[in-house]
Order: sequence, then structure tokens, then C-alpha cells
Amino acid sequence: MARLSWDSSGNAATPSTPAASVSVAEPTAGNGTVETGAFHPVPWWRLILPGLLFTATLAALTDWPGPRHCGNVLSRYMTIESLAHRGTLAISESPLRALSGTPDVALFNRQFYSDKPPVLPALASVVYRLSGVTLSPRLDEFRRANWLLTVSIVGVSSGLALVGLRWWLTRVPVSPLGADLLTLGFGFTSLLLSYGVTFNNHSVAAGLVTLGTALALIESPSLGRRLRAVRGFGAGLCAGLAATIDIPVGGLLTLALGGALIARTRRVPWAFLAGLVGPVALHVILQVQITGTPWPVEMYPEALAYPGSYWATEEGRWKEVQPRWLWGVEFLFSHQGWLTVTPALVVGLVGLGVALICPGHPLRHAAGVVSFVTLGLVVYYVFGVRRCDFAGGSFGTRHMLAISPLVLLFAADATARLKRGWAWGILALLMTFGGGYAVAGMLDPWTRIDRPCDHLPLRDRIIKPLKWFTPYPMSTYPR
Repeated sequence: MARLSWDSSGNAATPSTPAASVSVAEPTAGNGTVETGAFHPVPWWRLILPGLLFTATLAALTDWPGPRHCGNVLSRYMTIESLAHRGTLAISESPLRALSGTPDVALFNRQFYSDKPPVLPALASVVYRLSGVTLSPRLDEFRRANWLLTVSIVGVSSGLALVGLRWWLTRVPVSPLGADLLTLGFGFTSLLLSYGVTFNNHSVAAGLVTLGTALALIESPSLGRRLRAVRGFGAGLCAGLAATIDIPVGGLLTLALGGALIARTRRVPWAFLAGLVGPVALHVILQVQITGTPWPVEMYPEALAYPGSYWATEEGRWKEVQPRWLWGVEFLFSHQGWLTVTPALVVGLVGLGVALICPGHPLRHAAGVVSFVTLGLVVYYVFGVRRCDFAGGSFGTRHMLAISPLVLLFAADATARLKRGWAWGILALLMTFGGGYAVAGMLDPWTRIDRPCDHLPLRDRIIKPLKWFTPYPMSTYPR
């Protein structure tokens, strides 16, 4: 049987027309530069336009119908408020403590701290301090501060995820307009919309992962040595920040990108490594002030089970109720499942497989990185975590959000290379289902799909018909 490969136009090559080269055609951009593998070079403003539109939409939705927050959000907000007003990571004296509860709080040396990695709150505290807003229990003050922090950090990061995705889509055989629409479509039909209106680390990591991967792996031979070094440093900075903000996905991305750069250039990627130094150093400096070591709070479960904590109660104690492989099925296909909530990802996984097994596929290097991170995350969250209720009461599988835009890239690539109308129809149908979930999650991202949302009946009305198509309608969530 003949092996499938790709010709110089990015199309599948038959045995009678062998692949002319490993990469696709190199059209000339409007400024005279050549971009390796670009099907439609576009001006820079067209790359950022979908991200700007998406961020503007999130800004309009962030305070409608009201601020979305829970213990997860308040845990980070207390760190931001404490750093800005008292110069400490300890949250014992934060006025928000009464609102937050105990599940997202840890106790070290008789001081309460957030159980979240400290780099994101530390960076957000700079924005908070410069803005002049106040995080307090007063609703009017809280709403202003919440809107500013969410839009300036989470909304902008979500927009950057679409900028990176749109850049990658110049390597997919679709028209410029088609790429624009796919970029926006993937944004509005995924959890990027749901979590783009609430303060969280996964949306921030999505922007860093997508943009950092593009900086590292999209080749441009016209770039000089200095600009290549700048891009390498930028990729390392993105990977380093991701590794300190969303540790599992960022750590896997750092390993994957480092390995890919070494394999491609046959030399040590010094610029990439230099970009890692700042975020990692900042993490160590901050984390040592909490745990006494560079290790995150999750490595110290006893700090979470202090007297009076939810985790010290009988209800909060973890009991393993099913085999981990069955939990994996739930993780992917239940009401909350990663593939259930964004079904277009199924096409993306198929596209990843095609890119990996086909010699000369123009996205093969990227497919290796995305596959490594995706598989690593699934294995970690199914078999590596201490307890399986880590998602709390949140909507969908948010812990896979950061890698989802890059998986959706391969959904577009696989569909475009089929060149069949029915393939686009299937993708559009799956995106429609994802859009329903995305809008419902946007209304309340901190209530599980399998739990009623009494204060927002519209959300439940949207979800009800979608639940009929859940592949594995089972849940062992205990809380």
C-alpha cells in the first residue's frame, strides 16, 4: 500500500505524483518576504483582528448578567488584594476572606494563603495597583475591580489565543476569509468563551500556549539571526509563564517545545531557554514565601486539611469509587467531558493523527508537540492526580482548555485537506453543539453541567437538549 505524503502545494500526493518536498509552497508576502508553508500570507493587522473582536465581545459580556466568581476566583483575588495593599502573599487579613470559604485556602506557619500558583496573582496585582480600583465585599467596588482584572488579563489572553490560532491557520489550505471565520468560530464555540468572562488561569495559559507554539515553530526564512533569537526568547517566555500559571500544561509544553527545537535545529535553543529564566525565577521567589520550597501547594495536602477546612470534614475526604480508567471515560465523554462539551475536538484528534503518520505533512512538528501535551494532560488528570474531584463545581473540563485551540487547528486542517463539502458540514454541526455549551458556560462557568442552575434558568434550557447526545451520561462527582 502506498504511503500518503504531501506535495509542494500541501495536497495529498499519490504514488504517481510523489511529494516534491517536506514543506508546502512558499508564497511571497506583500512586503516581499517569503513565509515557509504559508498558504495565504496576510498583513499583521489581519492576524490580530479576530483576537481584538473576541476580546471586545468578552469585555461586553464580563459583567452581564453579573460578575462570575467562586472560591477559585476569590482565592486569587485575595492574593492580589493582599499584595497590593499589605505587600504579602498571606491572605489572613483580606476583607474577602468571609466570602471565599475554605476549599481554595491553605495554612502554612499559622498564615492562610491561596492554594493557587502565585505568579498570575502577582502579575495581576500590578495591574490592580495601577488601575486604582478596589477589591472589597462592596458589590459596586467588586464589580469594577472584577471587570478590569478579567478583561485586562483573561480577556486579552483569550484574544491572544485567537491571534496565535489565526497565525497557525495561514498554514492551512483555506482562504483568508475562511481562516478568519474559523478563528472566530473556534473562539465562540469552545470554553474560551465560557471562561473568558471570569478570572482564571486556564484562559491565560491558552493564550500563552497558542502564541508561544506559533513563535517557536512557524518558520520564516526571511528573518535574520537577531529576530529569530527574539522569537525564540518570546516562545520561551510564553512557555515559562504557562508553566508557572497552569503548571501541568506549561510544564509539558516547555518539554515538548524544547525537544522540537533541538530536533529541528540540532543545537541547544539558548534563546528559548533564556526566555524561561524570568518566569521560573519569579515563581521560585514567590512560592518559597508560601510553602518554603519551590513546590506548589498541591504537594502539601496536609496544608489544605487544617481544622475548619472543608477538606478536613467527612464530606471533603476523598474516597476512590471507581477504577481510574473508567474515570478517564468520564473525563472525556461524560456531561462534563472534554470531547462532549467541545465535540469539534474529535475531528482535531483525527487531524493530529493524520499529521503524525503522514511523511512530509507541513504541520508535523506542531502535531508532535500538541500530541505530546494533549496525551500528557489526559494521562496526568486521569492517573496522576491524587483525587478526581479537582475540577470543583466548574463547567466542563477547564483543565484541558489551554491546549484546545491547537487541537482545533488540526480540526480545520483535516477538514480543509479533504476538500469535501460534507466534511465542512460535519465540522459546522459539531461547532454548533459546542457553541451551545460555550454560551451556557459563559452564563455561569462555575456550576457543573450536571447540576441545575436555579438563578439562571436560560442556562439550563440551553443545556437540556444537548444532554441527550452525551456519550457517557454518568458522574461520580461526590461534592
